[in-house]
This record gives sequence, C-alpha cells and structure tokens, in this order.
Amino acid sequence: MDLNYPEQWLAQASKGEGVAADLRLKIVAGLIGSGENLTENQIAERYNVSRSPVRDAFKLLQQDKLVRLERMGATVLSFNDKEKREFYDLRIMLESFAFTRLQQDDRKAVVSEMQKQLAMMKVAVQFDDAETFTEHDIRFHEALITASDHTYLMIFWNYLKPIMEALVLISMRKRMEQQPQDFERIHNNHQAYITAVAENDASQLKQAFHRNFDDVGQDVERFWL
Repeated sequence: MDLNYPEQWLAQASKGEGVAADLRLKIVAGLIGSGENLTENQIAERYNVSRSPVRDAFKLLQQDKLVRLERMGATVLSFNDKEKREFYDLRIMLESFAFTRLQQDDRKAVVSEMQKQLAMMKVAVQFDDAETFTEHDIRFHEALITASDHTYLMIFWNYLKPIMEALVLISMRKRMEQQPQDFERIHNNHQAYITAVAENDASQLKQAFHRNFDDVGQDVERFWL
C-alpha cells in the first residue's frame, strides 16, 4: 500500500507543511512508531530541505499531539487504538452537534451538496482513486459542519482535519487494494446519512454513525443521551 502523501495535495503548501503532511501520514499509519526519535538533520536529509522547514513541520505535528519537541528534534507520541477511538469520539460529537444546529431552510442545500460529493466518491472508486475519494468524503461530512454556521465548531473541525484526512486516505487505499467490494457498503452508509439529514431523523443518523464507526469500537450511544 502506498504510504506517501499525495503530491497533488501540496500545491499550495509550504515546505514545512509538506514535510508535516507526509510525516503525519506515516505516523498515523504506524510506519513511524511511538517513541521513535526524529532529528532535524535526519528529516531534512530525507525530504531534501533545510532544517527550518523541518522545525516548522515538527511544530505542526506537536499541535496534532503526534510528537513531543526535543532539542534538535522530536519524539513520536502514541497514535494507536486508544487515540483513534478518542479521535472518532470528537468527530462524532462535532457532527452530531452540527446536525442539531441545522436549520430547515438549509437542509435542502446540505442534502444537495452531500449528494454531489457522494456521486464524486463513486466515480473515484471506479478509477481506483483513493486520493480523490478522500477529498470528497471529507467534503461530504464538512457540508454539515459548514451549514451549522458555528464559528468554533468549524475551528475544531479544521483542527481535526489533517489527521482525519490521513485516516481516511489510509483506509481507502487499503480497501481499494484489498476490499473493493466494501465500497457498496460505504456508499449505502453515506446515502443513509443523507436520508437522515433530509428527514431530520436523529435516530437514523445515529444508525448511520454506528455503521460507519463500529469498526473502530465506538460507543456512539452516549452522544445521543
């Protein structure tokens, strides 16, 4: 499975952001393990950059809680099942809250945007394009967040997005190589999500969350009490 960050996603990124993006992907995938020491010189040589972008990259990864800064380098922190479950806790909380904020007048536009993104996800699967699938999957869920018209909710969403992007990309690359038949289930789950939003049905949305996140051991019930 390809574990390099997509070059086409780096068009507007600084060198430091590019280094951070690739290291983030490898840490989330477990290719760079917890406790591993990353030195400025080592990473600068690996990515053919000066040490200044590497320091910028380490600061971004520190914000993600993926590394701890050290003198002239960084130590990789744990990002295993516990951290992934906590990450999905936050994601479900944000999307659940956004659902409660959605106004009736906005519902049609949100559903239309979700349908468009789902259609593009299906096209991406036909061409075995995990990168494009990931982009549209993020936009699918972001449509609800944006429609909530909640400034701080959007701030938290954007804070989570880099790791979310890495998790989705890794999962989609793996599925396209090993489980292409699973995309029918994924598409159906997203369609159920759309239907729940269209009908303002919290129970149905909860079921869609279950189907989407049960494989990471989520207890979604507590977010609907």
